[in-house]
Amino acid sequence: MKKYFSATLVTILFGTIDAIAQNPATWTFSIKKIDTKNYEVRITGTLDGDWHTYSQYTPAGGPVPTRIDFIKNPLVTLIGKPKEVGKLEEHFEPLFGVMVKQFGSAVTFIQNVQLKTPVKTAISGNVYFMVCNDEECMPPQKQAFSITLN
Repeated sequence: MKKYFSATLVTILFGTIDAIAQNPATWTFSIKKIDTKNYEVRITGTLDGDWHTYSQYTPAGGPVPTRIDFIKNPLVTLIGKPKEVGKLEEHFEPLFGVMVKQFGSAVTFIQNVQLKTPVKTAISGNVYFMVCNDEECMPPQKQAFSITLN
């Protein structure tokens, strides 16, 4: 019994380490200055090989949609919701039983922001996302960011 338990534990441990070692999504964060008070916050996900991530507008019951949470900054106003720029793919996914909206290879989320006064400050937050390929899905992950607005 101890041998069976040890073998099972080793299998689970190595499977977990392999999943952690795999990181098919890379996130970069940048700013595009529009004028003295207006900026675009650009959050770009680049995906390896056959991996994809999901739209913010993926329906309930499906995979975890991408979500961007900004930490409140009294000097900054968010204008609207983040726009999605990339090749959006929509298809019925039998695994989830819903139409999924996903991006392969790359997606950029663009959030317009406005400074209340033209001062140097930072905008920060988290990107929550899930990535899958045709064989597996990684557990949902969180990527923190902080970008200086000058």
